[in-house]
Amino acid sequence: MNSRFWRLLVRTTLPIFIAYLLLVGLAWLLAILYQLPQQFCWDLIRFSLPVLLVWLGIIGLRNWQRVRRLQHHNVSVAPHNPVEGQLLDQLQRAQTDSDRHVRALRLQQQEQLDNLDLFAHEIKNSLTSLKAAAENVPIVASTTVKEEVREANYYLDLLLNDERLTMASNDYEFSWVNLADLVNTIIQQNSALFIRRQLVPDLVSLDHRVLTDPKWLRFCINQLLSNAIKYSSPGSTITIAWHAHALIVSDQGMGISLADQQRIFENGFTGHNGHQTTQSTGMGLYLVKQITDKLNFTIRVRSKVGQGSSFSLIFPAGNTR
Repeated sequence: MNSRFWRLLVRTTLPIFIAYLLLVGLAWLLAILYQLPQQFCWDLIRFSLPVLLVWLGIIGLRNWQRVRRLQHHNVSVAPHNPVEGQLLDQLQRAQTDSDRHVRALRLQQQEQLDNLDLFAHEIKNSLTSLKAAAENVPIVASTTVKEEVREANYYLDLLLNDERLTMASNDYEFSWVNLADLVNTIIQQNSALFIRRQLVPDLVSLDHRVLTDPKWLRFCINQLLSNAIKYSSPGSTITIAWHAHALIVSDQGMGISLADQQRIFENGFTGHNGHQTTQSTGMGLYLVKQITDKLNFTIRVRSKVGQGSSFSLIFPAGNTR
């Protein structure tokens, strides 16, 4: 604001100073024509120039004080001259943009703090369960340890990815990803869950490649698969298929109501199904939606209550092979 103020002040006072120089030049010319002593011209400059500079200084100081008062107290006044008019307009726009930016940053910061508390609570629950199991028996079953560690790792992964997405810049590394290899790796990592829940994975037409960031795509698929496992009935099938430039994860679980489908990608929304389980945070699908928006592909959901759900990651045609 300081540099703008002085630029506008100079731009406004420069014509006045030029007019003064022209008048002095005219007086000097008349003195020469009428053969007046040169001392007359020097006296004119000596007395008039300080008066002009003091006058311009007073104007600039008053304008500066008014602008500073407006900046600190946000009072509404009518501009006295073009300089104040332009400065007031710039100040109002800057204040509006600044207020909007501050509100957005505060909201983002509060969301991050809420997410941190949520994930920390879930991780603490897993550790508390392990501690309780160790206090009750001298030897804790490996299945119990693996399950609680998997839960803690799941929420820690959500927390870290949430923090990465909030950064101003991310180092995305795009490459051609073999879907069959990636999906098989993710299923192997979740094999214990499939076995424990007696679920059957069905892979269909995954001999395709997509151009994207493999790390973030892995997170999206793993999140969709985790949700499918969480809400599927024992003994049912989870299908992962490729169709029409889309990777589709389908389950035969409880399904999602139409009302909840409108909000499942919102931060912290758990919906009716989420209230049926203590393991739902409402963050997984929200993060998936943030990732797809950043990486130029989309996510869609189709579901009927009691018949299961299908989540589709839809890629641009030019990014698939």
